[in-house]
Amino acid sequence: MKKIRILRGALLVTLALAAYLVLPNHLGKYMMTVMNSALIYFVVCLGIQVILGMGGMVSFAAISFMGVGAYATAIFSMRAGLPILLSVAGAMVISALFALLIGMVLLRLKGTFFTFSTVALVQITYSVFNNWRAVTGGPDGIAGVPNFSIGGLQAKTSDQNYLVLLTAAILCALVVVRLRKTNLGRALSSVRDNEIAAQVMGINVYKTKVTAFVIAAVFAGLGGALMTHTNHFVGASSFTFDQSTTFVIMAMLGGVTSTPGVFVGTLLITMLPEWLKPLQEYIRLFYGLGVMLLMVFMPMGLAGLYRKIAGQVRERLHLGYKTRIGAGGRAEV
Repeated sequence: MKKIRILRGALLVTLALAAYLVLPNHLGKYMMTVMNSALIYFVVCLGIQVILGMGGMVSFAAISFMGVGAYATAIFSMRAGLPILLSVAGAMVISALFALLIGMVLLRLKGTFFTFSTVALVQITYSVFNNWRAVTGGPDGIAGVPNFSIGGLQAKTSDQNYLVLLTAAILCALVVVRLRKTNLGRALSSVRDNEIAAQVMGINVYKTKVTAFVIAAVFAGLGGALMTHTNHFVGASSFTFDQSTTFVIMAMLGGVTSTPGVFVGTLLITMLPEWLKPLQEYIRLFYGLGVMLLMVFMPMGLAGLYRKIAGQVRERLHLGYKTRIGAGGRAEV
C-alpha cells in the first residue's frame, strides 16, 4: 500500500511538472486560452465537489458566487485601487459572506426544495448583474480589469496567465483533498449518507451544510476573480443558468467524489465545443444525451468507472495468483 502511494505521488508530481514545462511549449495561443478557461472552471467545480460530492447537496448556485467574486475583484482593483492579490482575496471574502447569508436561509430547505431555491438564486443574481448599472455596468459590464501581478511581475500573455491559473488550480485541489480527510470532510460524508445517523453521532447537520455551502462559494468566487483578471473583462452574460448546469455536468462526468475525476470532466466538457465545432447548434443536445447516459451507465462518473474496472482487475489478479500458488506452492489446475 505504501509503495502504491509513493508511485501515485511520483506520477502526480511528474504530471504537474509536465503541465508547467511541456504544455506551454506545445499548445498554440488559442488552445492555451481554452486551457486557461478549463483551469478556471476546475476551480469552480472543486466547490461543487465539496457541496455535492462530500455533502450530497445538489446546488446550481456556483455561478452566482462566481459572479459575485468576478465583480468584486473588478471593483476592488479598478475603483478602489487595491493590489491584485488583495482584490482576489477580497472577492473570496465577499463571496463567503454572501454565501453565509444566503445559505443560512436556503439550507433550512432540504432535497429538491433546496435545489430549486438555488435555481431561483441564479436567476436573481443574473438579473442584478445585468441591471445594476451603477455597480456592475449593466449589459456593458466592466472592461479594462488589470493583469495578474505580484510585485513587479505581471502576467500579460496567455502562457503567463496559464502558469498563474495552474498554480491556483493545484493549490485548490490540494485543499479539497486535505479537506476530505478532516473532521469537516468526515462530517459531510456522514450527512450525505444519512442525516439522522449523523445527528445521533453528535454532528450539527445544519451548521455542517452551511459551512460546505460557504466553502463552495469561496472556490466559485476565486474562479470568478481568476476569470476576470484573465479576460480583463466581466459581464453578466458569463453568469447564466446554462453555464451553471454546465459546471454540474463537468463535475458529475468526471466523478464528483474524485478530484482528478473532476479535472478530467472539466477538461472534456471545455474541449467538447472545440471538437464539435461543425455541430455547435446541437451542443446542448449532446449535453442532454450525455447526462442521461451518464446517469444510467456511469452514475459515479469516469472516476467511478475507473475504480470499478481497477477493482475487477485486482480481483482477477488476486484469484490468478492464488490459483498459481495452490496448496504447498504447487500450481493448481
